[in-house]
Amino acid sequence: MAPRLPWLVTRDTPALRHLADLCLALGRAVTLMAQLSSTTGQRQDRVERELTDLDGTATASLMAFLTALRSSYVTPIPRQDLYQLAGGVHTAAHRVVGAGVMVQRAGLEELPAPALDLLETVGRQAELLRRAMDQLRDLDALEDTWMQLESGVRRMDRILVEWLAGLGHDLLQRDFNRQREVAWALQSAVESLSRVNSCLGMVLVRES
Repeated sequence: MAPRLPWLVTRDTPALRHLADLCLALGRAVTLMAQLSSTTGQRQDRVERELTDLDGTATASLMAFLTALRSSYVTPIPRQDLYQLAGGVHTAAHRVVGAGVMVQRAGLEELPAPALDLLETVGRQAELLRRAMDQLRDLDALEDTWMQLESGVRRMDRILVEWLAGLGHDLLQRDFNRQREVAWALQSAVESLSRVNSCLGMVLVRES
């Protein structure tokens, strides 16, 4: 079997810039959703519109990413890996946007503490993923970031378990249903981020 040729390395590609934009969109979605718990009236409606617009912007970034990726002759890692990373981050952003819209439409007066803890961790994951995109050519640095991301995934899982387990305590049926739907929407975002980190781990194993 012929040895596998190393991937050509480039300092920057338009595809990586669009991938970074997706990470920024995820962080922005987290910020907007957290703001919903402290806004009312027209301000809350405006935040919902910003969330919807952000969802469209993230999708546009994904399309631009795909176009740039198909046009690139040189990539830091295989194209399939880059697409899985971009698709996962985009899905996570979309789920957070959906959870935020759900909060606004359901009329939740405030987000429960576990939701805020979860959003804080998701926001941190977005920042780490943005850093990871700059480290795809430096596997030692990427491994350190991957370990922090993995710790964040475990923390998000713990928060979700505790949140869902405690939903039935001292909640009216209506509030229980609302919180459960929001928790499920954020759980989908967490699962997507977990898959993104698994993809990064496979990149580390294969490219080392």
